[in-house]
Amino acid sequence: MIAPADHPYSHIRIFDGMKTTIELPDELFRRLKMRAAEEGRTMKDLLTELVRGSLASKSIRWKKAKPLPIIKGGRPAKRGEEMTPDRVAEILWGSGE
Repeated sequence: MIAPADHPYSHIRIFDGMKTTIELPDELFRRLKMRAAEEGRTMKDLLTELVRGSLASKSIRWKKAKPLPIIKGGRPAKRGEEMTPDRVAEILWGSGE
């Protein structure tokens, strides 16, 4: 939102949105900054467009977590049946394919 020209502070922009801080890897930050400069845009405008496009994209499929298996006691787990962090991730989110 921009203040009307006849307002004494017409040069002041009023921010209409949420201000936040994000942490990006240095490499990603440099690429974002370079792209914004190449396109003559602000990083804010470029990030806004990229996030909107990503959220609107149907190609992003959010995986629903699968229920954890019921583990019955009585014997030690056989090799390959151990509940390691990798096995839990595979059960919850699949093999990554």
